Amino acid sequence: MDVLWQKGEATVQEVCDELTRPLAYTTVMTTLGLLHSKKKVLKRIKRGRAHVYQPVISRDEVSRAVLTDLRDVLFADQLPMLVLGLLEDGKFSHADVQALKAAIRKVEAEGES
Repeated sequence: MDVLWQKGEATVQEVCDELTRPLAYTTVMTTLGLLHSKKKVLKRIKRGRAHVYQPVISRDEVSRAVLTDLRDVLFADQLPMLVLGLLEDGKFSHADVQALKAAIRKVEAEGES
């Protein structure tokens, strides 16, 4: 998915060429096929002999869904535990910290209205 989000669209071969960890062409083809047919997160267009895959869902949408699942399943709706667990790593830039502070201020402001 990362390759498709970066490129916008790609064939199986183009995805294979961009992967940092080499995978067999058939593995990539099967995975993209499943993401298209079962998960419905990819659109597939036939161009010549190749299929071109395009993401139907954005990285942000997937991130939100995964975080919601993490919160609901692993943290039983205990949002502070989830956030504090992520923060314990401590590998944040100054910009990351500023973005987190801005997000907290936004949530606080929305709670006041």
